Amino acid sequence: MFPVFDQAHFDHMTAGDRALQAEVAALFRAQADALRTACAGEDWRTTVHTLKGSARGIGLMALAHACEEAEAAGDEAARERVTAALCEALSALVTA
Repeated sequence: MFPVFDQAHFDHMTAGDRALQAEVAALFRAQADALRTACAGEDWRTTVHTLKGSARGIGLMALAHACEEAEAAGDEAARERVTAALCEALSALVTA
């Protein structure tokens, strides 16, 4: 089982700088909004791959794992799991 949000990883990647974390979280939310629309398109695997890297970088491990599974499976159910994991990840970032 992967944690929705790994705060220790995020702290490590940002040297614990709360202002930087707020900025990175805002950038991720903006990217996620753009990618959510792209995820509905034909080239959704590229979008999911991009989202996976961004999620991993800031400690959204459950989302990164869902993206990895979606890349491998390539079906509609996997894409729906990514959407659900993205909603959960965004919620976790708000509370962090």
